[in-house]
Amino acid sequence: MNILIVDDEPLARRRLAGLLAHLGSHEIITANNGEQALSLVAEQHPDVVFLDIEMPVMDGMEAAQIISRDFPQTAIIFLTAHEQFALPAFDVKAVDYLLKPVASDRLQEALQRVEVSEQAYLSVKQGGRLLRVPVDNIICLQAEDKYVTAYLSDRHYLLDQSLIEIANCYRQFIRIHRSWLVNIHYLRGVDMDNNHSAVALLKHIDIRPPISRRQLTEVKKHI
Repeated sequence: MNILIVDDEPLARRRLAGLLAHLGSHEIITANNGEQALSLVAEQHPDVVFLDIEMPVMDGMEAAQIISRDFPQTAIIFLTAHEQFALPAFDVKAVDYLLKPVASDRLQEALQRVEVSEQAYLSVKQGGRLLRVPVDNIICLQAEDKYVTAYLSDRHYLLDQSLIEIANCYRQFIRIHRSWLVNIHYLRGVDMDNNHSAVALLKHIDIRPPISRRQLTEVKKHI
């Protein structure tokens, strides 16, 4: 597993790296603030980022919001001495929240959660075959007649699951219309079509799914 440790305290970085070294074969890189973390995430694409929250230049919470938005496949684990940040941490879809000093068994539990989150797949149909597609790669889903289509950046697939089943199982999808789910990690804005109806703007794809009036307020919360 490729791991980025972000902490402004050198001793804390070394301690965590040492604990991780005893838990498996990991590639570890470090940063001492949020800005450095963003650069390394863009360059190295780590599987998981351990983020301290209170840091100079850019704190961990701000960095996490950007990582969650721009690099949704990177898991985030917060590591801090303060309990009061727990609720905001999960607002940015953190996998776990560890209090310093972290125990080895608690660290191992957090890594196991990352592994589980990385194993989230949907079964899709392609030419009579069933394939597994990572949930995090699916940008949006459309129900039409008796089919559900999953759209990725460069292709689409048919699914056996209903929109309701998918929305109930995977929290990254929100319903924006009775026929559409979108992955909140790919949601970049709201626009109006030629009929003055709201549509969703999505990253990496030209599809502009309709947003019902009932769901518009909820959609805006995720932008």
